Amino acid sequence: MIYDKLANINLYKGLYPNLDIAIDYICNHDLTKLETGKHEIAGKDVYVSVIELEGKDIASTPFEIHKKYLDIHIDITGCEIIETGDMDHSTETSFDAERDFGIAECENKVTTHLNPEDFYICMLDEPHKPACADGKAQTIKKCVFKVLV
Repeated sequence: MIYDKLANINLYKGLYPNLDIAIDYICNHDLTKLETGKHEIAGKDVYVSVIELEGKDIASTPFEIHKKYLDIHIDITGCEIIETGDMDHSTETSFDAERDFGIAECENKVTTHLNPEDFYICMLDEPHKPACADGKAQTIKKCVFKVLV
């Protein structure tokens, strides 16, 4: 997990070539102007989905994992909680390779409050629980960048 202020996202260039493409896009585009839906940046290697949803109940939301794409989460409006599970103390319970989406159970976790001036990067195989309500009912509009590693 990488969690930082959006103003610092350039500090994370150099980890993966496709991550650099995503970071360049984030730095050079007004994300608030993106329409809801999927937008290709570098074909299937880097794309962003803009979604609007109500914050989910943290207790009933499972941890998800990905094995091919890392995620970059950026809230446009609203705030959310993202829990990140300890990879050393988690158990994968299911995985759909075609969708690159699995469910995991985690004993240990950390909680992050994501606001519009922040970003969150979830690495491969890292259990995470995004888009959870921060205690008040609100609609969250967010960008989820998918980056093939």
